[in-house]
Amino acid sequence: MMRTLPPLSTISESTSQIASQISHNFSASTAALSGTLKSFAPKQGNSKYFQNDPKIEEIKSFLDPSSPDKDKLEAMKRLIAMISQGRDASALFPDVAKNVICTNFEVKKLVYMYLTHYAELEPEASLLAINTFTRDLDNKNQIIRAQALRVMTSIRVPMIVPIMILSIKKACTDSSPYVRKSAAHAVPKVLSLDPDQREALVEIVALLLRDTSTLVIGSAVAAFCEVCPTRFDLLHPHYRKLCQLLADIDEWGQIIVVNTLVRYARTQFLDPDRV
Repeated sequence: MMRTLPPLSTISESTSQIASQISHNFSASTAALSGTLKSFAPKQGNSKYFQNDPKIEEIKSFLDPSSPDKDKLEAMKRLIAMISQGRDASALFPDVAKNVICTNFEVKKLVYMYLTHYAELEPEASLLAINTFTRDLDNKNQIIRAQALRVMTSIRVPMIVPIMILSIKKACTDSSPYVRKSAAHAVPKVLSLDPDQREALVEIVALLLRDTSTLVIGSAVAAFCEVCPTRFDLLHPHYRKLCQLLADIDEWGQIIVVNTLVRYARTQFLDPDRV
């Protein structure tokens, strides 16, 4: 039995509908693909700070104490980008140092990064903010407390060594292991600045060795190796603790601790072949 073909107009209408549906689906797929590609496209973000040539006078105007925090943040990002590219940004040190009193956390963090980089080269200008560094040791943010200590101990002026030592002692008892780690890192810097303070620094090392945080103990042993590498009597109470925490210490700290434990064992334990 033969089937009757539908009218030509019906076939044409159906073909148009199919073509329209295909076109619609293709457009939707293209739009979805375009959106996906855009999501994978690199975003400019902070990369603009590495692509544009910074204008020093504009940055200086942004760093004026009366400028809004967003302008100060913009200026600091440009300066940090310059430093990361190996460019000299020390000309704006006095302008940056004025903003160490800024209450904005993001601005203050970048200011301290800049000051840490140039404090050794600009000791006299750094001294102008010494009171602010001291106050920031009580800041509620652990990063600011650590940065303040780091900048202070980077100033190569023997006159303020007593202030440095008092600040390190205070940081050794801080509730944050990050700050206590910074205190351990500061000890060798003070020793290189004033070797006559070795005895005072030995007391600080003894205090740091009592720490039980794996974030701190590696740096504490590193300070021990710098200040008093033969004072094994300081390690007597902590030998077993160091062995137990060794696996959880960071890789660089493990190397220092292992070498120290080997020296300790060779000098403090009997040779089993001679017993």
